[in-house]
Amino acid sequence: MLADLKDTPGLRLECLVGGSDVAVADCVFVAERLLDLQNAPAKSVAVLGSHVCAAVDGYQFDIALRLAVARGVAALVLAEPNTPPLTSTSVETARRFGIAIFRQTEPVNLADLVTALDSGMRGSAELALRRAVEAFQQITAKALDPAAMVENAAKAASADIAVIAEPDGDLTFPVELDGEPDRWVVVRDASARSRPELLLVGRLLADTLALAADAARRAEELPIRSRAELLSEILDSSEQGRSELLRRARAMGLPIDGLHVVVRIEHDNAEELWREEVAGFEARQLLGRTVLDAVRSTGGTWHLAWTERSLLVIRMWRNDPGPSAGAQATKSANRALQEAMLRIPEAVLYCGVGTAHSGSLGLINSAAEARAAVAASRTRNRPNVATAFDNLGLRRTLVEWYASHTARKAIATVLAPLDRMGGGKAEEAIRTLQVYLDNHGSLSKTAASLHLHRNSVAYRIDRIFSELDVDPDNPDDWLLLQLACRARGLV
Repeated sequence: MLADLKDTPGLRLECLVGGSDVAVADCVFVAERLLDLQNAPAKSVAVLGSHVCAAVDGYQFDIALRLAVARGVAALVLAEPNTPPLTSTSVETARRFGIAIFRQTEPVNLADLVTALDSGMRGSAELALRRAVEAFQQITAKALDPAAMVENAAKAASADIAVIAEPDGDLTFPVELDGEPDRWVVVRDASARSRPELLLVGRLLADTLALAADAARRAEELPIRSRAELLSEILDSSEQGRSELLRRARAMGLPIDGLHVVVRIEHDNAEELWREEVAGFEARQLLGRTVLDAVRSTGGTWHLAWTERSLLVIRMWRNDPGPSAGAQATKSANRALQEAMLRIPEAVLYCGVGTAHSGSLGLINSAAEARAAVAASRTRNRPNVATAFDNLGLRRTLVEWYASHTARKAIATVLAPLDRMGGGKAEEAIRTLQVYLDNHGSLSKTAASLHLHRNSVAYRIDRIFSELDVDPDNPDDWLLLQLACRARGLV
């Protein structure tokens, strides 16, 4: 039908006078002179060459138009974009007798124009291929945003194509991110399933949109990962090596000298769910993206960091937000946990929220508080709920004491002989010492708690105290060892 001609690939037709929407044309006729129209076949589309187009504003064209009407011509196509305006008589004649007049709006070889018109009328496989090729060119064009890509592809394919959130029963193609449908390309056309080129266009468009979305996400995540790596280094660094890292943080625009609240999330059953290293890494990245997106949706400046096998999200302020900072961060953390459970419903997550501290040392102190809050959350068996450090009572006092430089130096000094044992031996010695101290020096109770023989515990304790430079009968040394063992469990 004539109504489909203007959507034919290769044609850029402007309708000057509309004919009947249901008019049918079955061939193309080329008129090099006005009088050639008296030989045009019925139901033809007459293409007027450059000499004819130059005369459309004269009375000769009015006569030739009547010849075309008498022959039953369905439409006229002016091949030249820069033709003079039609006379009012010609327009009225065309409307009265239902003959359409189109004009090609871009320069084109006459042979190409005739070929494109013929393909458009016949609806051939060639037309389908032309549409597919043009849609492909539009989809793969550079510097196109997704909305323009969809619009141009729909125009080239002569179909109603849209991107929607859920499939609605039409011809649909998933736009996949991380192997899961994120959106759907839908082709709404009654004849879509009988037009094979739409299957190609729909699939190509969906895959291209997926690649574009993935590239956009990677470009967005690159600075996020850089900041995350830097913050992780700061949290793991010694006091001596921290100055250069802080300089880089300031250069990167991080408000490291402002106020910070750290939220720590530990994925308790990650190894059970993902035994393969690649799957575990992907799940870890998914958790990080989900949590960061969720807390950012609540407002404010948030940054990501990793330490050991834990995820940290850090709320940063350049200026003091007031006493509600911790409560706001806890609310955001609970929102993040809800989103994480929707994405990874089988996960068991323990979450702790530190209090607000200023400066780089404050960042480290808030991280220590968040770790203590996670430990308390485990003790209370409260997974998937944020536990605020503010609610920890005596444990909070311990962390605040340990946050001081003097306390950390004292603990490092008193436990240094055990740390020199290295690795698992050091951890075993400190754990044995803590249980022994908590049981008021009872070898029997310590052995029962550690599931060891009493003689084995006695041997360990003798060796431990032979290494330590303390007096086990001195109450002050005893208290210092207890505080040191408990504080060591916070870091």
